[in-house]
Amino acid sequence: MKYTIKTFGTPCRYQFSNIEDVKVNDIEYGEIDYHELEETFLSDNCSLENEKISVDDEIQFEIHNSNGKILDFTSRDIEQSDNGGDCFTAEPEYNDEYKNCLGSVQYFKGGGPVFELETDDEIKIENFTYSCMTLELDDGEITLMNYLYYNNKKLENTDFGTSWGSHRFVKIWKQNGDVVEINV
Repeated sequence: MKYTIKTFGTPCRYQFSNIEDVKVNDIEYGEIDYHELEETFLSDNCSLENEKISVDDEIQFEIHNSNGKILDFTSRDIEQSDNGGDCFTAEPEYNDEYKNCLGSVQYFKGGGPVFELETDDEIKIENFTYSCMTLELDDGEITLMNYLYYNNKKLENTDFGTSWGSHRFVKIWKQNGDVVEINV
């Protein structure tokens, strides 16, 4: 039987780009406004971009079959898997790939990733696990669900639910350790 697994909570879209010192100066001194910054360094031009759902807030899961919703549970009801974990550090002093790191993190409320599962087995909550991705930032960590598993098999993210913007922050982590916040 085919099942759809919907998630709800706090989706998070993140984008990171490596930028040169001269561009950092242009941004810091107001020679590049936010819209130009977004077009030049973020929209389809960033080195790391994705949207996942926050584990820092509770994730709600709903499982549906062709007859409707058959099961619901939260991230507190399932275990975290050691498989599929990942970490990204924005600060260039800890990330050799970035000279200066421009990052945009935007939070939403509502629907998150949607997964599909096909199985003839009875669906049981205890057969679900998830892995985490951590974004290490200067002021703390953001923990996101990286992958969802059923019986240790990674489920494919097939869609994303409907959500609405909550808040966003944009920063530049400079090679010298300074952090510049960009007003958006």
